[in-house]
Parts: sequence; C-alpha cells; structure tokens
Amino acid sequence: MGSQSAKLLGMPKAEFAVVENTRTFAALEREWDDLYRNSPLATPFQAWAWMYSWWQYYGESYELRLITVRNDKGLLVGLVPLMLERKMGFARLLWIGTGLSDYLDMLVREGWEKDVARAAVRALARVGSWYVADLQLMGPDAAAWCIQREWDGNQVRVWQDSCPVMEIRPWDELLTSLSRNHRSSIRRAVRRAAADGLHRKVADALDTKQAARRLVALHREAWQERSIGPEHLTKRYEDCMIAAADRMASQGLGSISEFWQGEEAIISHLILFGRGFCGTYLQGASQRAIQRYQWSSLCIWDAVEIAYSKGLSCLDLLRGDEPYKLRWSSSVIRTHRLIMGQRRATWMPYAAYHALRSRAKRYTRSDAAPKWLKTTTIRYRALRNAGRRWVNKGRRH
Repeated sequence: MGSQSAKLLGMPKAEFAVVENTRTFAALEREWDDLYRNSPLATPFQAWAWMYSWWQYYGESYELRLITVRNDKGLLVGLVPLMLERKMGFARLLWIGTGLSDYLDMLVREGWEKDVARAAVRALARVGSWYVADLQLMGPDAAAWCIQREWDGNQVRVWQDSCPVMEIRPWDELLTSLSRNHRSSIRRAVRRAAADGLHRKVADALDTKQAARRLVALHREAWQERSIGPEHLTKRYEDCMIAAADRMASQGLGSISEFWQGEEAIISHLILFGRGFCGTYLQGASQRAIQRYQWSSLCIWDAVEIAYSKGLSCLDLLRGDEPYKLRWSSSVIRTHRLIMGQRRATWMPYAAYHALRSRAKRYTRSDAAPKWLKTTTIRYRALRNAGRRWVNKGRRH
C-alpha cells in the first residue's frame, strides 16, 4: 500500500499520511524542496537530493515509513523521514539516511513545529509493529525534539557524537588562534602548495559526477594504510556519493572543490551548504599529496575561503572530534539519539545498552579516565584497525 492517511484528532485543518513506496517518495521532490527552503532548522542532510540518493542505494534493506503532514489546503507542512528495519525478529524505526548522514531530523514549516510533532506521535501508531524508534544524530536545535515532548511513553536521550565548529574569520586572524608551531607549519604548507603550482577548482555542475568519482577514489587512497569503514570500499557507497553530490550541486546545496597539479586532482573534498550552514563532509588525497602537504589544513583553508566569500559565519567540521578538528574549533555541537519505545520490556534493554555504551565512550575520552584505560582503548582500536586493513587489502586483491 502506497500510503495511509488519517485526520488528526483535534486538528481538523491538517492530516498525515504514511508513505510506503519509493515512487511516491520520488514524486515528492518539488514539494520536499519547497518545505526544505521554509524549514529554518534544516541542514543539507534533510534535503530531498541527499535523502533520496541515500534511499536509492541503501533503501533495499529497509521498509519506507515516510510521514507527511499537510494543512487543510494540501500544503506540505511537515516531513518525518522514517524507515523500518527488521533484524532477527527485532523491528526498529530509524531516520532515512542513518549511517552516512551527520545530522538527522524532520522537516517542519516555520510555525508548525508542535502540530507536526503531534502528527508524528499519532502516525507512529500506524506505521506497523516496531519495538523502538531510534532517532539518531539530532543536534540541540533539531525540530524533532518536539516529538520527545509530545511522546508520553518510554524514552531516553543519549549522547552520541560531537561536531566541532569553527568561526569564520579572515585566514590570518584564524591562524592567530593556533599555537606557534601549528601556525608555522600551516603557512609553510600553503606556501609549498603555491610554489608547486597547485590550483583550486570548484567542479561545475556538468563535471560533478566525475569530480565525485575522483573524490571517492582519493578518499580511499588517503585511508588505504589506516582504518576505513568497509562500506566506503563498496560500489554502492561510490554510486550513492556520486548521485548525492550531483543532485546537491544542481540545487546549490553542495560543491566539490579540488586541488589540481597539472592535469591531476590530488586533493578533493565535498562542501555542503544550507541556510547559514557550511560543512566539510568528505575529503580525500593521493599518497603523494599526503607525504608532501598538510592536506587537511589545505582543505580547511579552502573551505574557509569559500565560506567567507559566501558571507557565512561558521564552518561545521561535522562528525568526529579528531585532534586536527579541535585545533581549529571555537565550539562543539553535541548530537544525541532519542530512543522511544511502546513497551517497556523491549525498550529497556535496548535503551540501557546504548546509554551505557555512550557513557563509556564519553568517559574514555575525558580527562577523568585513568591512563591505563585510555591506553587499553587505543590498543584495542589499533588492533581493530589493523584487522580492517587486512580485510580491506584482501578485498582489493
């Protein structure tokens, strides 16, 4: 069945529907784009171009449960992009895009936040049997926190990750916030890149697909001697990134910026744009570029220049609190997951596991953690990464 609809009790001027097929999802593009432009809290990860590209290549493992909310004139005022995952008899609701997206949320037309949240809560009773709704990677200002306030059942909010954010200022001013050694090494890297004839180029709309293909190849090359998620080596991942980058670029929501040396792109990264938003999503570099340049700093320098030219005030370095990101950041956005359940018996073990895992993750990163625990964690990660490299090497051969 393509969709299920119902009048909202106590809300005669609005109705919701649960979309369950990909064809209807695709047909929503124009309305989705209009809603996105009128949703002040949205990030590029909520754009149709990103979400449909993800669903196109990853949706086969899930069942679509996309909730739409319209007013009495048929205007789309809310979208709650959910999907149902069934594994080993356990069913959970997730945001579409879970896994590759750095911020997840629903879309709400300004002024409709509470109404859409109420609609979502009522619709959850109609999306089929599920044990938990695991709504991940929600920023502090996410519109979907309204759902938490309307949900009167089992729920818990769990810290999940951190996204360092840097303030956009003229480049020389930004450098003054760094240590003397870092400042000197970054200036040296920029001078060396200029002396070697590297030039920056933003891929135009016609070249975005090829640029995305080059980016994925450089991303894999940059991580070939380190840990890389096995999924990043698959054709599915490559095809998804190509489709998403192409669609995002055509709508002005993203662009691929490259550093070229002669006829070869040796450094590349995807930058996403939204309402007051600029984020660096994916980076890659050749082994030669890694050995000669401080390439992560070149990517940040490039992104800062682009953001500054657009009059943006912040650059989001997105998920992960790696030292090179924290070196630049002036603040950190913490993302959380909202875990809701219909029955306490099935919700409790799931919520407790993720709450304990989150607490352990934060503790091992904190200053309060004993040295032996941090050392053990580092050794475990090193062994895990070595195993991944061995598996990935076998896949390449």
